[in-house]
Amino acid sequence: MNYIFQKLPNLENVNCKFYQEKISNGVSLKSSGDFYFDKNKGVTFYTTYPIKTTTTYNSSSSKKINDIISAIINKNYKKLEKDFTFYYEEGWALGLKPKKNSPAFNYIKQIEIKGNQKMITNIEIITIDSITTKIRFQ
Repeated sequence: MNYIFQKLPNLENVNCKFYQEKISNGVSLKSSGDFYFDKNKGVTFYTTYPIKTTTTYNSSSSKKINDIISAIINKNYKKLEKDFTFYYEEGWALGLKPKKNSPAFNYIKQIEIKGNQKMITNIEIITIDSITTKIRFQ
């Protein structure tokens, strides 16, 4: 595990554009907008296409998503080791698969996070009911 964690870059707060595609039963739904991540405040998606919405993942709403992203950016892997096994691909790509005793095991098949030295560039989430969500950051 430590080998994987040492390979990951130090990431900072991020403000960028996001593009999302959710695929379920061969149907693709696309959205896009602005993405903000603040280490102290959490994750916010300001969707501008196809409709304007704001989704915030912080300590009071959808805490698990924010916890995963925060743990990776803040290099707090102890929290993730409890619920996930990891794999790493050079470049960098970090994969997380829920352990059988984890609450995430009942709804997530795997999460893959890719990035560069400054930020996370892609997140792919595959649920156990075969819904794939791909998010790209620019």
